[in-house]
Order: sequence, then C-alpha cells, then structure tokens
Amino acid sequence: MLHSLIKRSPLVFLIIWYFAGIIVNRFVNVDVRCWLLTSSVILLVGFIGRKTDYSILFFLMLMISLGGLNHSMSIRKENNHISHFHDETERNIVAVVESSESYMDGRQKIIVRDVILNEPNKIYLKGKALIRIKNGSCRYFYGDTLVFNAVFREPSARRNPGEFDYRSYLANHHIFVLVYLEEKQIQRIEPRSSLSLRRFANQIKYGIQDLINRSMKGESAAILQALLIGVRGEISDETEQAFIDSGAIHVLAVSGLHVGYVTLAFWVITGFLRLPLKPRVVVTIFVLVLYVMVVDIKPSVMRAVIMASMVLVSKGWEKQVNVYNSLAAAALIQTLIDPMQLFDMGFQLSFTAVFSIVYIYQRIESLLPENIKPSELHNNVFRYVFQMFLVSLAALIGTVPITIFYFNRIPIISILSNLVIIPLIGVIGALGFAQVILGSICNWFNIAYAEIETVLLTILQKIVTLFSGIPGAYIPIAQISVGILILLYIFIFLLLNADKRKIRKGLIFGLLIAGNIVLWKTIFEKPQLTITFLDVGQGDAALIQLPDKRTILVDTGDRTFRRDYGELVVAPYLEREGIREIDLLILTHPHSDHIGGAPTIIRRFPVDQIWESDIVAESGIYREIHALADSLDIPVLTPNSGDMVIISDNLKLYFLHPSERFLEKHQQNYNDGSLVFKLVFGEISILFTGDAEEESENYLCFWDDFLKSTIIKVPHHGSSTSSIAPYVKLVNPEYTIVSVGLNNKFKHPAKSTLQRYRDLGSTIYRTDIEHAVQFKSNGKIVKVIDWE
Repeated sequence: MLHSLIKRSPLVFLIIWYFAGIIVNRFVNVDVRCWLLTSSVILLVGFIGRKTDYSILFFLMLMISLGGLNHSMSIRKENNHISHFHDETERNIVAVVESSESYMDGRQKIIVRDVILNEPNKIYLKGKALIRIKNGSCRYFYGDTLVFNAVFREPSARRNPGEFDYRSYLANHHIFVLVYLEEKQIQRIEPRSSLSLRRFANQIKYGIQDLINRSMKGESAAILQALLIGVRGEISDETEQAFIDSGAIHVLAVSGLHVGYVTLAFWVITGFLRLPLKPRVVVTIFVLVLYVMVVDIKPSVMRAVIMASMVLVSKGWEKQVNVYNSLAAAALIQTLIDPMQLFDMGFQLSFTAVFSIVYIYQRIESLLPENIKPSELHNNVFRYVFQMFLVSLAALIGTVPITIFYFNRIPIISILSNLVIIPLIGVIGALGFAQVILGSICNWFNIAYAEIETVLLTILQKIVTLFSGIPGAYIPIAQISVGILILLYIFIFLLLNADKRKIRKGLIFGLLIAGNIVLWKTIFEKPQLTITFLDVGQGDAALIQLPDKRTILVDTGDRTFRRDYGELVVAPYLEREGIREIDLLILTHPHSDHIGGAPTIIRRFPVDQIWESDIVAESGIYREIHALADSLDIPVLTPNSGDMVIISDNLKLYFLHPSERFLEKHQQNYNDGSLVFKLVFGEISILFTGDAEEESENYLCFWDDFLKSTIIKVPHHGSSTSSIAPYVKLVNPEYTIVSVGLNNKFKHPAKSTLQRYRDLGSTIYRTDIEHAVQFKSNGKIVKVIDWE
C-alpha cells in the first residue's frame, strides 16, 4: 500500500513529512542553527548511503528537517523584531504598504512592512504592523511609503479558555503590532516607479469596489464584493451570522469557484482572439496570478490558482495530472513561501474541502448500491441534484472536525442549504465577473447587470436567513483538543473504508478500546469541582461546574451600548464547555456590570432558578430580567443571611449577607446589599462577595472564623472602599481573585487593597493581567489550571 501511494502520488507522501517538521518546530521551537546542522548531517549521511535500502529513510528525515528549518526561520525574532517595540513610547515611523482595504464608512485597514524607526539611529524592523484608520478618505496602494508618529500596541491575546486568539491569528500572518491613526497624522509618499504588478492588482481591486458601489448599495453590494474580491468588511454582523448558521459561510470566501470563472472567462477570450494553445495557457495563468494579487494572496485562491495552472500546463504540454499531486504541490508551494499558512484556518479548510470532495465523494459513491449510484440515474436533473448532495455531504464530512475545533458546532443544515445556495452563488459569481469585465467598458452594462444581481442577492439573503432560522440548523459541540481532532479524522477514514475486511476489524477494535477507556475513566476518575472566573472586563462573571455536572453561574458581566459581555464572553464559553442548561443563576446585586449579560443568558439557555439580593431596582436591565423570568416561569428567590443550601453530602452553600434587617436600612445601597455566600466543597471553600463594601464587611466580621476561605473573589473589584483589614484577616485566603478591567476609569484595584492580601501571603490573580482564572478541586486540594 505504501509503495502504491508513493508511485501514484509521491508528493502527497513527501509533504506529510515536510508538514511534520513544521508541526514539530511549532511545539518545540528548535533553534535555526540546530535545524541547519541536522539538515547538513542528514544530507551527508544520505549522500554516503544513497545506494542502500535506507536512502528513502534519509530523504524523509531531510523533509522533516527542512520543514522544521523553514518554520524556525519564519518565526525567528531577533533584536530588531517589531514585537520588541510595543510599549507606550510614541515614535516617528516610516513603513511601506503591503496591502490595504477601504470601506464606504471611511474605515481603512492597512498592513505595512519594511518598518523603520526614525530614532537618533535608524532601526530597521522585521515583522509587519496593522494600521487601522477611522473616517479616512484617501486610499493607500501597495508600495506607498507612509510616515507617521504613533505608539505600537500589542494585539489582544485570548482572555478566556477557548476564545479566539487574535494575537496568534495575526502572528500567523507575521503581524505583531497594531497602530491606530487618524488620516491627518499620515504623510503618504508614492513610489518613484509605479511599474509593480502587485500595485496594479491593488488598483484593480479598488476599481472593482468603485464599479460595484456605483451601481449597487447596501448589503447586496457588500456581499458581491466579498464574492468577487474577498472584501468582507462591509457585510453586517447579522448577515455574516446568518451565513454561519446556515452552513454557507464558505461561499463568502474567494476560492476555487471564483478561480474557475476567471479561468473560463479568459480561456474563452484568448480562444476568441485565436491565440495558439501554449500562449493561451501562459496568458490565462498570468491573469490568474494577477487575480491572486487582487484578492491579497488568500490561501484558498492561491491553492486554486496553483491547481488550475497545473491543469492548464498539462493541457498545453499534453501531460497527465494527478489531482492529489496537484493538491500536494499547491500546499507545498504555499508552505515553502510561508510555513505559517499551515496553521491558518482558511488554508486548512480550503485544502481539506477539496481533498474531501475528491476522495470522500469517491468512497461514498463506491459504498452506494449499484442502482442508486449517480452514474446509474437516467434523469439528468435528479442525477445533478444527487451529485450535488453527495459533494456537499463529502465536504461536510471532511471539514466537520475542523469546524468543531474552531467553531464548536456541526452545521448539519449545510448538506441541504448548499444544494440551493451553491448553484445560486454560481450564477451570481458568473454574472458578477461579467458585470466587472463589461461594466469596465460601458457603464450601461454595469447598471444592467447590477439590477439582476440585486434581485439574485436579495433572494440569496432570504434563502440564507430561512436556513439559518430552522431549528437544529447546527448542533453545538463542546470544545475539542487537537488529539480528539486527529482521532476524528482516523475514525472518518476507517469508517469510509469499512468495506475492507482488515480496516473493518481495526474500526471495531478501535471502537471497543475507546469505549473501554471512556467507561473505566468514568468509573475511576473522581468528579471534580471547577470554578472559572471569567475575564469580562470591568465586571464579574464566574461559572461553578459541580461534580455532578450541574452548573451555577454567578453574575454575567456588563452590558453597555457598545457590548454585551453575556453575548461576547459568557454564552460562548458555556457553549464551548458543552453546557446546555443553567441550573442556578445567582445575581449578587442589580448593577449593570454584574447583571448586564443576564438577559442574553436567559434567552439562550434554559435557567432553572434565579437567586438574587432582595433589592428592588429601577434599571431597564433589572426589569428586563424579571420580565423574562415571569414569561419563562423561572422562579426568582431571595436568600438571606443564615440560609444554607445542601447541594450534596460534601457540597454546601452558606449565605452570609445581607439580612432582612440590613436591607431595611440600606435598600438603596446596591453594593452593600450584595449577596455574599460561601461555597464549601469538602475541605476547600470559596467566598463570593459581589461588590460588598466596608459597611457590609463590618457586619460580615460577626461570622468570625467561619469567614476563613481557600479562595476569595475580592469585593468591588479591589476598590479602596472594601476589603477592610479585620475582614481580610478573618478570610485569610490562599488565593485572591480580582475581577477588574484593564486601564479602567476607577483605577481599580487599589494598591492598598492588594497589599492587605499580599501581607497574608495570598496568591493574587487579576483578570486584567492573567485574564480568566480557573480552579479545579477534589475537595481536598485546589489546583490552578493553566488553560492557555
């Protein structure tokens, strides 16, 4: 089998080992010099033993070494690397534009390279910067030199477990700093020579945007720009989410379908001009290379262009093409140029989808009974629909592990939605390219095609909205690890080849082993308590996952006009954890930074009970929570000081504050009326304090030694008006959690407050610095989890 693979698709076999080298260096980060030495030794030994039976082994080791070397060189950060200069120092900067996007509302996104710091001695930096401009009117093209004063800022990292890591995403594209500017701060210098294919492509992209915007408006124009040139910044969040929920988000990414249109169009044009075969091939490939540059060298387009070019060359020079070799060649070329592309989600989905359509489609077709195979169907329409269904199914099966890994969902509706959306996108794309080509010659064509496109795009939006609104359009899945991702692909491969006896035995044996592992793990693994203090900025939200899988959510973060932390942080985290129901929602007091996200949580998750402080507030959020609770028949309880709830034999909740008498005197003081409760699990305990301040703490001191806790959520974000010395000494925590926003206007936490906990030897964690903090406990010891 191995010899057959090498003979039929040698590049596929070789690239696996090259990728292995890249992946090894990703996790081990070996120095460039070590890889160079290793490669040299392998070359020398391989040359000496080139005629032995081990020659192939030396070659494979060399591929691994070259992959590791390429990746190590790509991520190497020397003293002049731009990532070393993101501080609060304003500098005079010179940089060259590599790519840019401009939007109708004046927003601009510019990626710059060849950055120079104009300090007493010029410093030439390696790495790229991303510049964002608001309310800009000027356009910037490839090769423009920009001069400006600015502060380099570090991109935000992942703040909560499983969140999108913006910093790593940018680093995969060699971008390490952000710059925020106004247009008046920039001096633009055009290059002396404008003879640049990349600059010309940049101008074509803006020309296409202008042509579309002259004849179309709103969401239709935004979607068409995304379809033709990959500019998605104009699409509204609601529309993009509808495409995601309908399993059709992939159509908004420029890919093989679009490359096919460009290839077909210019193949027809060159044929009309009666060019000889080989010149036709060369001209068409040149146009495809230009198109890659127009869409800013996106991985999916690069892959499609390389594969299309290989097909064209094979046609022109009468050579046979192996589709697997073509796919492997495209991946090899792209990762030789930039090995970081291997870790780009677009690269992974693009190549996996194509491989799936070719390989999995063939396997599914071979497993079908003879009488329902597409080749045996006589009705052309039914055969086409069935083939489209199988292609959609093959793509879904092949990409579903990656989709789960990145998006925590299985878009099962995509099998049906793509039957309608893909053909419609095909028509829209063909008309769109015709609109661009003919509309550039005569504006009448631009307007005429735009009228048709607007109707079709409106229909597309309605279809997408319809599919996205179907109940069960996607299945939410808990977050999976890389190991589970690999196991899923092994399972898919075995399942698709289950018609082979040996593989069928292996599949059954593997399932039995997996079942036993799960069973014995369930029997012997002691259930643990997990507490996660989420980073919700200047607010509070903590999730308690009980050993019996029940969940308690304590506060839900803030909601302002700009953001809802329930929607942005809390709900996505619950979904990534596989949580489908909230057994108990505790709202410590009715301030927005604690209850703001609650309406979103109540709408998106079944909530069994709500417990809150017995304070009646007049805020809109408070009234919204109670209206939702009434409409959904959710009981709302108000625990008082002295109440105890037995959750299990060794897990109890003790409510320490406020008492009815205290609230009678302090009904309007929301902070001091905060619910304060202690969760006791075996020998460990966690004290949740809301925003309780000095007056509450004086009352709480009457609990004396019972306040002693392993972990405390510091009251009122560590303000100077809370955590009085007698109270802190009674609690005497081993771990101190401060839920606080970075650079908040209240200057929380106060230095004096932090010092009181430090004096007791407590380990302090701040969500503005360490981000989310997670603990696990078996009831005897507490472990801090390094979730990053």
